[in-house]
Amino acid sequence: MIKQLIDGQDFWAEIVKRLSKGEKTNFFFSEEEVLQLVQKGKISRLDFDGGVYFFVTEENLYRLYYFLEKEKSPEVLPRLQQPIILEEVHLATKERIPSKDTWEKIGFQHYLERKRMYLMAKNIAFEEREPSFATEEILEEIFLLMNESFEPFSSALPTKEALLKDIQEQRVLISLKNQNLLGFLHFGDEKQGSMLWHIAVLPQARGLGVGEGLLQDWFLARKDIAKKFMLWVRTDNPPALRMYEKHGFLPDGRVAPVMIKTT
Repeated sequence: MIKQLIDGQDFWAEIVKRLSKGEKTNFFFSEEEVLQLVQKGKISRLDFDGGVYFFVTEENLYRLYYFLEKEKSPEVLPRLQQPIILEEVHLATKERIPSKDTWEKIGFQHYLERKRMYLMAKNIAFEEREPSFATEEILEEIFLLMNESFEPFSSALPTKEALLKDIQEQRVLISLKNQNLLGFLHFGDEKQGSMLWHIAVLPQARGLGVGEGLLQDWFLARKDIAKKFMLWVRTDNPPALRMYEKHGFLPDGRVAPVMIKTT
């Protein structure tokens, strides 16, 4: 039976205990994030012999996180009304545990795969340009382009309210021509680095260097803060891969296969 979690502190104590025991997992939330999810009623659990599933509820899907004891395998999932998304981050040179075949046996299918890339700030040749930050007046256009440019299940698209907050905190860069939006870049900061979350260019503006200009603006905007620039890119997106490689981004060995269960 699936049960909604109601005590965030007890839940976090359980997570710490499971992690200390070295159980297999794809759970990566911080204590603050865990407490917020429980407070908002967005996380529930399903216990089974040798493990537990945690379901994070989003608008049109469930995200699946798990803990498995050593030598234990995933159990069959309950039938849910929305798709279930499973993402695991691991080293490209290391076999996934549980394996892809194991997940397929309980109804998951391959959806897409991303790899992580990085660029050290000390290796960047900064251009002379003035980054343009988004303003609240252009929120609707950015939100529309964002939702038209990314698939809905694994892109971690922000709500309009969250995007507005990031615009107000200058985490969204834009490219304009004659006051018309050509593209945007959405980023956040992590430890000593800066992470690119989303970048999109209007179809009619592609091939004009808009994406590369937005990358340069990102570098300039965080050059005094970030020691490293990071991003995740789909492995089936050659144009994006070529652009990042051209600017010196290198794979750091991490890949993130995403699987989906729809029935």
